[in-house]
Amino acid sequence: MKELKIHSMPELPFAAAEALNQLRINLGFCGDGIRTVMMTSSVPNEGKSFLTIQLWRQMALVGTPVLLIDCDFRNSEMRRKYGIRSASQEKLLSAAHYLAGKAEIQDVIYKTNIPNAYMIPVASTIANPTILLESPQFARMVEYCAQRFAYILIDTPPLCSVADGLNIARHCDGSVLVVRSGSTPRKLVEHSAQLLKRTETPLLGMVLNRADTGSRASAYYQRYYGSSDYGYGRGHSHNKSPNGGT
Repeated sequence: MKELKIHSMPELPFAAAEALNQLRINLGFCGDGIRTVMMTSSVPNEGKSFLTIQLWRQMALVGTPVLLIDCDFRNSEMRRKYGIRSASQEKLLSAAHYLAGKAEIQDVIYKTNIPNAYMIPVASTIANPTILLESPQFARMVEYCAQRFAYILIDTPPLCSVADGLNIARHCDGSVLVVRSGSTPRKLVEHSAQLLKRTETPLLGMVLNRADTGSRASAYYQRYYGSSDYGYGRGHSHNKSPNGGT
């Protein structure tokens, strides 16, 4: 199996690491049938990809074989932001290569320099990946990977920007919605939850990202989300992160 090296993975402050660890544990409480999880957000810049890759690392560090599939084909930040490179300097192959029939599934799955952490990266930007995502090959890819890894995390574009996430959700056991504290309008969050409901994919929970964990933030959180009925659920984690692009 080919290898990727991740050169720019930041170390987290204790509080952020503990919040992600709690999120990892909470996902485990969702049941044995929840193994392929879509990580998404309503709009860009909520910290979705940052949380996804850090959760992926947390899972791997406790010995869980976990695969991260980068499906943000239109605007992935992972490769650039985290310095993801082929260990052998070869050209990267991505899910798009497999979905387009230009590579075998084994050729697009990479091990990384993090033990137990595997990845299918994005190799280049694709302006309109809809045909690829609606291909029967996508379901085959997810099924193949689900037989070989304890967990699969799929990073998708924001739900309110393009329809890609809704196509992907149909192939997942559940979704986690990342919400940026103090920034994402409640109506957008509710709209995202309704979009996911139409796919009949369980909303496992929401992660309130960049949250001040002090008493003032707690009061804000209760006021802003406490009376909603869109399922603030088992994936709940207050995460105050030092980073946070989409």
